[in-house]
Amino acid sequence: MLLGLRAAFWRLRFLGGLMRTKVFVDGYNLYYGLLRGTRLKWLDLVALFERYVLHPSPNLLEVRYYTAPVLAKMCDSAESARRQRIYLQALRTLYPMRLQIVEGRMAATKPFLRLVSPINETPEIDRVQVYDFTEKKTDVNLACDMLNGAWKGEFEQVVVCSNDSDLEAAFASIRKYHPQIRLGLVAPIARAEARYIASDLKQYAHWSKILSKSHIAQSQLPERIPGLGIRRPDAWA
Repeated sequence: MLLGLRAAFWRLRFLGGLMRTKVFVDGYNLYYGLLRGTRLKWLDLVALFERYVLHPSPNLLEVRYYTAPVLAKMCDSAESARRQRIYLQALRTLYPMRLQIVEGRMAATKPFLRLVSPINETPEIDRVQVYDFTEKKTDVNLACDMLNGAWKGEFEQVVVCSNDSDLEAAFASIRKYHPQIRLGLVAPIARAEARYIASDLKQYAHWSKILSKSHIAQSQLPERIPGLGIRRPDAWA
């Protein structure tokens, strides 16, 4: 009986759009999961979650976007870093109160790695030196902010857009110490790929879904940002 009443309560709160909700977006997980190689990078994150991912009438308090400035040497185009700066400026301009950008950093190293198979022309070489780029602070920043918000009672529902199993401990902590908080998981993965929602995260979520590329296509920022000379980069048009 008690479980039935609790389930009915959750349905009323969730479907009624009454739950104070914050969204935490793992920017690089979203980029590499769905946006890379597309022209959909001019993404309106607030509209995406408010109109398509959450209930049509959510009490969306804030979207927190975790990313890191790209390094020129890790990009195929010298314009990539400039396009990222323009995009972040556009988000800050449109949503000064409802969207928070939390930046980590990219670390570049040049390790020597073993070859999987020898190169026929140079069989004596078994190692090569490569650039290796690692995003620093994003997972930790996201997890810490989510847990701090739970302890401070900042939201009734937390939604995480990521498919990174490194966040498992944060998910488990919220379910253990804050059972009153509803936990949602949105996985940025292409349906056509042989990939699944990370079970390490899904096991703790009250609900989960795969982010739709069609919803991303319908959630693009205006071509030109009102009041400023900011417009979508031509490469993303």
